[in-house]
Amino acid sequence: MYKKAIILVMLSSILLVLVLVRVHTTAPVNNTNTKSNDFSEYTTVEYKITNINGNQYYGKGDDGTEIRFSDKNILSGDKIQVHDEVICYFEKNNLGRGLVKVEKK
Repeated sequence: MYKKAIILVMLSSILLVLVLVRVHTTAPVNNTNTKSNDFSEYTTVEYKITNINGNQYYGKGDDGTEIRFSDKNILSGDKIQVHDEVICYFEKNNLGRGLVKVEKK
């Protein structure tokens, strides 16, 4: 019984580590295409919309990075369609989880 409990705890720990690594690596880490200056509070990245599924939008950058966001991030009220170019505003120094807003280019 104790062996099974120990194995369960070990496998759960491994799964947790893998999930955390996956969440951390899905963030846009290559910011070579970012437009930023030291005086701005946001970092911007441009993407081209490749797919729309319900309220989920999928985009790809010129450098190959990908993004997924929901319609709640589109604050401008623009109607965004496939092949449109958008500008994504991220919190400075927090590209992975800091998506603030999206607007049509």
